[in-house]
Amino acid sequence: MSSWRFKDKLILADALGTTLTGLHAIYASEVELSLESESEKDELETSYSGASLETFYGEHISLNFKTPLAMSGTVGNEPAFAPLLLACGMVQVADASSVTFTKGAAVAVTCKVRFGKNTHNISEMKGNVSFALEKGKPMLNWQFKGLFSAPVASNAAPAVNWDRWVRPEVLGVSNSSDFKLNDVKRTLHKLTVDLGNNVVFDRAINHEEIMITGHESSANFTLTAEELATFNPFDDVGKVHMFEFTHGTAAGKKVTIIGRYQMPWPKYTSLDSELTGYEFDGKLVPSGAGYDELTIVFE
Repeated sequence: MSSWRFKDKLILADALGTTLTGLHAIYASEVELSLESESEKDELETSYSGASLETFYGEHISLNFKTPLAMSGTVGNEPAFAPLLLACGMVQVADASSVTFTKGAAVAVTCKVRFGKNTHNISEMKGNVSFALEKGKPMLNWQFKGLFSAPVASNAAPAVNWDRWVRPEVLGVSNSSDFKLNDVKRTLHKLTVDLGNNVVFDRAINHEEIMITGHESSANFTLTAEELATFNPFDDVGKVHMFEFTHGTAAGKKVTIIGRYQMPWPKYTSLDSELTGYEFDGKLVPSGAGYDELTIVFE
């Protein structure tokens, strides 16, 4: 018998066809694993009331968790969660000085989830990710779907080396966190970027697949409300501006997020200082070239 309080959870994930070991462990927190399916009632006519038997089918798995926005620690090396980004429909291009991700076709991953004394093998996993950048550590929120297989009894947990999960520096001035809107520095209090993937389990009589059927990326950020003569967002409603968030002090620990953002109407909000701020909740829009609304660069 295993204790829920001290439950043993371990996620391993990488490209399809990979033999998963402790080297592929994901530095995950707040792990949620759920089994999903469809069902049909028998609808048997009886002379008494009561629940009907159901037939269950279309089983698949949803897996949600959080990871830090970990860096590689070495210029030109991909971050540890790169396979997860690819499974969310990001395309990776690397050179000696940086690793860049832009939107494109998803590449599914294979995954093992050790949950207590059960191990779930999840195949063809694809999903969505959002970046949560506020006070403290920058975090990533992942939501995946994958094909179902019945759990098997867990073997001993593999040895895990977390060295490749280089802890991110906390957000702040001391760690070179900065934000520009339309190439002008603005005081940023919070930034959330969501890829907005529509992830579905597609089932036919002779076929099952996890698909990303489209995406609509968005960003939400809160800025200090400066004097209108300095910053008047009401004049920019509907215009497309570029924003750029940068963070990190040392080579191998730097990240830049660039968004092509259509300015929405600002909403007034109270900041922690009780001063007035603007909250912007809008969309990332591609140009006519497509798939260029979001760029993430690790240096």
